[in-house]
Amino acid sequence: SDNTPDQAPRSSAFQPACREMCSACSKKVYPMEKITADKYIFHQTCFCCKQCKKKLSMYNYAPLYGEFYCIFHYQQLFRRKGNYDEGFGRAQHKNRWLLRNAAGVVSHESKSEA
Repeated sequence: SDNTPDQAPRSSAFQPACREMCSACSKKVYPMEKITADKYIFHQTCFCCKQCKKKLSMYNYAPLYGEFYCIFHYQQLFRRKGNYDEGFGRAQHKNRWLLRNAAGVVSHESKSEA
């Protein structure tokens, strides 16, 4: 009887302030502690280098495949193998191109023989 048509009931007026989850720890991230980097959301304390665990900021990080590194380790891992894929423990990206090109050559050869 208190509620006029213009007022919402009190129970629905409260909305939780946090709906986002940290990409590192999977816990709720509140706006005051939120950092967004490369479309990922973190707590300020969870945003750290994968290699050395040093806390990162928006000015000193480098992303690669959804993982984040301090500038020092990003450069060090690149120098180790001379490319980003092998330096970071992945198969070389050029291998995918070679396989794709080889498959394309086979399909073109089979079409020309027909």
